[in-house]
Amino acid sequence: MANFTISIDDSLVPGIVATASLEGITPEEVVGAYATSLATKICQDLKVGPYYVGPTPPQFNPDGTPYDPNWVDPNAPVVDGDIALLPGGGDV
Repeated sequence: MANFTISIDDSLVPGIVATASLEGITPEEVVGAYATSLATKICQDLKVGPYYVGPTPPQFNPDGTPYDPNWVDPNAPVVDGDIALLPGGGDV
């Protein structure tokens, strides 16, 4: 899971605290839920991440980087002869 450090204008903090109180969760959980909701919407709109549908027409790679027809998933096993190697060199 990715971790980010964010800054929020002090004038907006009471809204986060009030929402947390109404929902019975922590302010951190409120911010996390909002961030997840926004990131999900952006992924859906831009068709990246779990909403990647293929290059029709391409704008972005599945990881959100600008489209590159030579893009290779950095976590995909690399086939070396008859042996598939994991990133970092381990056998599959």
